[in-house]
Amino acid sequence: MIFVLDEISLRNLFHQWLLNYKIFIPELSNGQKIPNLALLDKEKLEKFSTTVFLNIRTSEPLKAVFSLPKEKVAIFNDKEEKEGKEDKEEKKNLVIGAKVCDLRPLAVLKKMYLEKNFVLEEFREKLENTLIISADCPFPQESCFCNLVGLKPYAEKEVDGIIADLNLSFIDNKILIEVFTKKGEDLLKDRIGVKLEEADKEILEKQKAIRKKAEDYLRKINEKDLAENISEKILVAKEKFWGELLKTCVECFGCLYICPTCFCFLLGDFFVENHYERIKFWDTCYHPMYARVAGGLNPRAEFYKRGRNRFHCKFANFYLEYNFYACSGCGRCFHVCMGKIDIRKILLSL
Repeated sequence: MIFVLDEISLRNLFHQWLLNYKIFIPELSNGQKIPNLALLDKEKLEKFSTTVFLNIRTSEPLKAVFSLPKEKVAIFNDKEEKEGKEDKEEKKNLVIGAKVCDLRPLAVLKKMYLEKNFVLEEFREKLENTLIISADCPFPQESCFCNLVGLKPYAEKEVDGIIADLNLSFIDNKILIEVFTKKGEDLLKDRIGVKLEEADKEILEKQKAIRKKAEDYLRKINEKDLAENISEKILVAKEKFWGELLKTCVECFGCLYICPTCFCFLLGDFFVENHYERIKFWDTCYHPMYARVAGGLNPRAEFYKRGRNRFHCKFANFYLEYNFYACSGCGRCFHVCMGKIDIRKILLSL
């Protein structure tokens, strides 16, 4: 089902959704060109403009909604544990404006956290209790390369097993809203001050033209496709290749902390007052001690091995097992890189 509504109706939906959901939206402030991921409240909604959805993805990865950089996952003390398990009515999450390059990362995290012997219950609960409204990306930037990794600048009904509940397209002064799930349909039901009309052929053709223009631009800035056997090429590339292309890296780890598909984490137990807390931290495979084992042996002590491992993980090992890359082409890694390393250059050099 595809409906058309105006901005007033969309704002009325936002007002009513705020009553039941914790809403995450893209937000521009202080002259920023790329929005941040922010929580919506009544005050922000009064000043909110839907033009923010025309930007590319947020600076922060969407995975932060599902897996915080640092979070408490367990308490070891009967009293504290009982208090932590008290029933609390928490609002469900509603993410509005997610781009397709933040949907694939959820598919990657789902594979790693839910479909192996180890199941991360916190992630499962958050995924089950979060609704997602995706939005088209009509104006990609030069750092974007979703087309090279098998994606389009808009969400189709399913993205590697992840299904958004609704999708927004902005055409002239109208909003197209596509319904992908029953939960998405329920979000639109019986809303006060919301006028929904079925989309006609004319506006659907306009949507198609806008999407094609975005795809054409991506093709213009990413003319050359990745090699069909890129996974095999990565696995056999030698030390000299990696050392040369990663020589400007200063090992700040920014590219991995900002990456929406990175899934590694550490667990640490800390004594707090009269109990222990288990804390989960995001981890990064670029860290010199990442692969170190007891006795001090480190199979990836040299940086080129750690840099190579990143590409093994995202473009070889994961692809060979699941048939899609653990990369969404969002370009965040390039934006934060002090060494201006563009992974497209590395992949296209193979």
